[in-house]
Amino acid sequence: MVSLDVDDTIAAIASAPGPGLRGIVRISGPRTVDIVETLFENPEPHGFPNRSRPTSTNGQVTVDEGLKADIDLYLWPTQRSYTRQPTAEFHLIGSRPVLEMVLNKICGCGARLARPGEFTLRAFLSGRIDLTQAEAVLAVIDSSGEQQLDTALRQMAGGLAGPLGSIRDDLMGTLAELEAGLDFVEEDIEFITRPQLLGQLESAGHKLETIQKQITLRDRGAEAPRVVLWGEPNSGKSSLFNALLGTQQSIVTEVAGTTTDFLVGELVLSSMKLDLVDTAGAEERSEFVSSQAQRHRVEQQEQADALLFCIDSQRDVTPWEKEQLSNLTDACILVLTKIDLHPSVSTRPAERFEQIRSLGFSGPVVATSSQDGRGLASLANEISLAVINSQSEDQSIVGTTVLRASESLRDAAAAVRHAEQAVTHELGDELVASELRRSLEALGQVVGAIYTDDILDLVFGRFCIGK
Repeated sequence: MVSLDVDDTIAAIASAPGPGLRGIVRISGPRTVDIVETLFENPEPHGFPNRSRPTSTNGQVTVDEGLKADIDLYLWPTQRSYTRQPTAEFHLIGSRPVLEMVLNKICGCGARLARPGEFTLRAFLSGRIDLTQAEAVLAVIDSSGEQQLDTALRQMAGGLAGPLGSIRDDLMGTLAELEAGLDFVEEDIEFITRPQLLGQLESAGHKLETIQKQITLRDRGAEAPRVVLWGEPNSGKSSLFNALLGTQQSIVTEVAGTTTDFLVGELVLSSMKLDLVDTAGAEERSEFVSSQAQRHRVEQQEQADALLFCIDSQRDVTPWEKEQLSNLTDACILVLTKIDLHPSVSTRPAERFEQIRSLGFSGPVVATSSQDGRGLASLANEISLAVINSQSEDQSIVGTTVLRASESLRDAAAAVRHAEQAVTHELGDELVASELRRSLEALGQVVGAIYTDDILDLVFGRFCIGK
């Protein structure tokens, strides 16, 4: 069980176990300055450093009879520290026995040994950081690679706390205006118009859905990045699937709609292992098998790190394809297929490119032939870039936050959507306000504005002593 007692002074060795050139002993709490004044021997003629501002100086601490250790003292005597309590660090030789002797001296002057994660817990309880940033501190410590460290540092710097805090502030402002209107309902005073209310709810909902998507993709864990082919029936998806894999896993015919499920193959590009997925052609039919295939297609698209939108280069762009082109994301690559079947189509057909650009798509376009291999190398490069960019964006939330916050974020987003529906169907401001309060409560659980001992145990229980 974590300790919420912040009135006592705590101390711990804050440097990593094992031999090192330098070591750190950290102190935090109300008696910090008194303890430092008792132990620290300052050779400066003006005595102990100023109690009103952060400072650093050199001196010594007697660790045993006749044995003194040279110390670099860093002191934050006010609330300008990590924990927002008086805090000090003794930097000295990295000998573990010497560090432990200094720690024993500190505890002998009235401090107690810190529990795992207690310094960061105090930073959270004082409002210095929120719960997502506290989890990022642990992620920094546990990082095993550059990508993980970068993700943790971004979150620790407020990469998640900032957007969530902004959403909470916006929703609280909206709720305040609604409740003011309810208080003065008999005065016929409108504090917020229906269009303004709906616009604020839609904005908050969109932001929450974006964060939800990041969490959904992050939660896939160690799964290989997924590249999904999609398009109309008989647009060359299956042939391209086989050509990229160098196999004949997918059945290829001139009959539209041959693929009625989805196929997955392992594709290796630039030392990356990817899952390449061939989906059913997009179509609207009532048959059960077709509807099942369409559901599978949509599911695969939502999980994709990169999308390959296939268009048959032999024909004009269809109305459905025009609609899709105007809404494609940055993670999509447009693939013109079957360029070997039309004598007038080169590897970069200018007229088709101009037509596609005029429809609003600004992403990469690659013309390919699954028969003679033209364009496949260029397509492989574009896929690699899209996956790398997708991973950089999606790995923006550390794993512990994903595990803890997923359900709360879903509840927050659902409550905002319900509030939108209540406004649209004129169900009353009382219901809208109720849904906003529910969303704010869920967001409060994510950032730690609302917490229980169990949540704090979950977050801080994995920390090491001294952090």
